[in-house]
Amino acid sequence: MSVMLIMMLSIAACGNKPHETPNESAGASVKVDVAKLYQNYCLSCHGNQLQGGQGPNIQKIGERLDEASIIKQIQKGGGGMPPFQVTMKDEELKALAAWLAGLK
Repeated sequence: MSVMLIMMLSIAACGNKPHETPNESAGASVKVDVAKLYQNYCLSCHGNQLQGGQGPNIQKIGERLDEASIIKQIQKGGGGMPPFQVTMKDEELKALAAWLAGLK
């Protein structure tokens, strides 16, 4: 599992395959690069392999939290985590939360 996750992050970090999520208002697809979002907002606290450091290990966050709970945590912060509701667009937040919820 860990090796597969590392490979997925490595490939995604190259920018070859951005995660796509629908844009609800326009009905068109908006490309969201989840690896770039993780790198910009999460990596410094959660580590390059989601192993934790300053923040907790989130390698299997989807086992503990569903997508709605992850969205709330990212938006509001808490427990030492800063809130990101102002810095992230809705589609970015949803794409990142969906990806994290899938980590089991």
